[in-house]
Amino acid sequence: MSFFLQGKQLSSEVIEVFLPYPQAELSEGLMIRSEMKRPPQVALIVETSVIYGRRILAGVARYLRSHHRWSVFIEQHELGTPPPGWLTSGRWDGILSRPTDHATARLFRRMKVPVVDLNDLHDDLDLPWVGSDHLLIGRMGASHLLERGFQNFAFCGFANELWSKQRFKGFCSVVGQKNVFSLYEIPWRGPNIPRWDEDIEQIVKWLTALPKPVAIMACNDVRGLHVLDACSRAGILVPEEVAVLGVDNEEIMCELCSPPLSSVAPNPEGIGYAAAELLDTLMAGKAPRQSRIFVDPIRVFSRRSTDVMAVSDWAVASAARFMREQVFHGCRLSDVLQKVNMSRATLEKRFRKHLNRSPKQEMRRIQIERIKQLLVETNFTLERIAELSGFEHPEYMSVFFKRETGQTPGSYRSRSGDRTRHR
Repeated sequence: MSFFLQGKQLSSEVIEVFLPYPQAELSEGLMIRSEMKRPPQVALIVETSVIYGRRILAGVARYLRSHHRWSVFIEQHELGTPPPGWLTSGRWDGILSRPTDHATARLFRRMKVPVVDLNDLHDDLDLPWVGSDHLLIGRMGASHLLERGFQNFAFCGFANELWSKQRFKGFCSVVGQKNVFSLYEIPWRGPNIPRWDEDIEQIVKWLTALPKPVAIMACNDVRGLHVLDACSRAGILVPEEVAVLGVDNEEIMCELCSPPLSSVAPNPEGIGYAAAELLDTLMAGKAPRQSRIFVDPIRVFSRRSTDVMAVSDWAVASAARFMREQVFHGCRLSDVLQKVNMSRATLEKRFRKHLNRSPKQEMRRIQIERIKQLLVETNFTLERIAELSGFEHPEYMSVFFKRETGQTPGSYRSRSGDRTRHR
């Protein structure tokens, strides 16, 4: 193993000369060690100041636990910090880099070292790359809001940021044909950034002019917090008038919002795992299957900010809310019909008109989302998950889940930490 202190390498031989062994044993030990293959020396240029970067590092650690070890160097730094000066002074076998830009990419090519790029700001660096599928994040967010019956949509983002633009593009691909669509964005970086209070006031004016009810996807949780703050200042009801969805699922931030913010959860641990696997392939001198790997988001974590059915039909809205509250307690369709005092045929016609699905399909959708949530967020047994999802027998729940999703609960749970696709 190699040891690193303040960016300087201390060889294992220097450490060993202080060990209290006879010279003969020491010489033999050094000879044995010299014949052993040293672990790859890898620099991890990944921010540790935010949860996203730390989760990427957790994915790298998960890969290393199940494979051979690396000799890793990492130092704490913030998102956007340039690569450290010690990077060019070391003899690296491989590098994982988040703050990669055009200048850094040129530096890596001069260093002639295997590199996996993890940046979200540039897509033209011509380096092996692993990252989130931002288009799919946008589509997943749009589908979540469509399921709640909205007809009016908007997006709040950051101008000229690749990741925000891609999430916006994915969102548009799903809701772009709906009645109303609006975009609000400002620069995230650079000299033209407005003051925070000025930005919020502009969001207030934007929100006030939008038709209600309206569903808004924010490019990330920070932007979602801005929208919720503007709603509060304008006296706009959330989620009744404006439903808000963020991205990143930074749990503490989402729960601190008022009301708590729903959010699309990407899969940074899956990114870290896939990046480590790709770097291992490159360090071994092998050609990877693909040089760009897109990692799917996990799912939408639904909280109060989108907990609404935005339909004008009181019966559909009332029935849908009753389903969400009671379907996990043995609620049947007959109970829903009794609640709204309506025939099955009439309610089904009105459901299909406003939600494009039947009441039975809505009940199944709610149950599937509940099972997915418990599979991802807990370590509960299938018996316990079945009980909390309204199923008497776990065997039937498993059959139901596979029929609706095409995979077993066990495979869904295991894949939730490793959803990668190649393009």
